[in-house]
Amino acid sequence: MRRDVGTVYVQMFDSTLASFAGVPGSLCVHSQTCGTAVALEHNGDLYSCDHFVEPDYLLGNIGQRHLLELIASPQQQAFGNAKRDSLPAYCRQCDVRFACHGGCPKDRFTTTPDGEPGLHYLCQSYQDFFRHVDPAMRVMTAALRSGRDADEVMAWVERRHPRSAGLAVVDQGAAPGGLV
Repeated sequence: MRRDVGTVYVQMFDSTLASFAGVPGSLCVHSQTCGTAVALEHNGDLYSCDHFVEPDYLLGNIGQRHLLELIASPQQQAFGNAKRDSLPAYCRQCDVRFACHGGCPKDRFTTTPDGEPGLHYLCQSYQDFFRHVDPAMRVMTAALRSGRDADEVMAWVERRHPRSAGLAVVDQGAAPGGLV
């Protein structure tokens, strides 16, 4: 964040910035619903998702039905909405849900602190990450909403954490291991 905003693009950061700005990100894993990353097999079979290439998620064959018809099918719409609708209460009350949305349903195989099933196995890591980047994402979002460049965050980071003998600065108020 010190010198590469606007020149180096990291998909996770770009998707996170989109979430903070209130627009859809590029990663289905952190989208509110899913179902737009379908999997097409060599024989024309279309599945709900590339992580669910299983008989229960077969939408049909594009040789027999139009691709758009399969994607717009009630089966596919239900698949996509299930991501949002099946979130445990713990996730629905989370302060970083707007950026995480419970992660990919294929990875929701642990339980919440209250014992409810359906928690993403990386939940704590996602919370740590989104909370750690929150201040910088808010700076970039404010700049973008004002018609300015997001790279203003580089000067903001430098003001918060001046370089010290060329070493990386650790943000003591951030998540453990919070290198800036």
